[in-house]
Amino acid sequence: MSLFPRMDRIVQLHRDRMLALAVALTAAVLLLVMTDLVGSMSWYGLVATLAAGSVVLGNSDSFAGLILLCAMVLQWITTGVDAGSWWVLPAAWLLLVAHVAVALTASGPDQAPIPRAILALWVPRTILVGLATTAVAALALLIEPTNHQLIPYGVAAVLIALVVAVVVMIRLTDDPDTETPGSGQ
Repeated sequence: MSLFPRMDRIVQLHRDRMLALAVALTAAVLLLVMTDLVGSMSWYGLVATLAAGSVVLGNSDSFAGLILLCAMVLQWITTGVDAGSWWVLPAAWLLLVAHVAVALTASGPDQAPIPRAILALWVPRTILVGLATTAVAALALLIEPTNHQLIPYGVAAVLIALVVAVVVMIRLTDDPDTETPGSGQ
């Protein structure tokens, strides 16, 4: 019995899933390095990120991905980076990338490729969420120093625009004659 009994599964991962797993772990390490350089060194975040990375390597299910995302959030919180700085934007992007990569890794059996239909849904939606995140962050960070009273209205307007964009995108990409991957319908 070895210390990491599931590590042999990495060798058996399909190339697509191995790439998605590498992207998730790279996002976690980049967030770790970025926050340590911008804020202060966080031993809690370091230990949590390393432990969560080991868990994700051993088992890429949804719970393991949640542990990795929680470790990334802990890293952000414990380094003391100002939440009103522009560094929140790359941190949000890295969290988004890690979330999507772990979700894609967990989307099927280890030996199977990630279905192209799932990628066709996730990639545009991820780009849309990334763009919406940028818009909300830019609006909030630009308004914040000038007028605190406008922040809720500006953020609400961008979120409403995001909802409309998502609904439009779903309507444009939804074909009633085909099954949605992963929906079981």
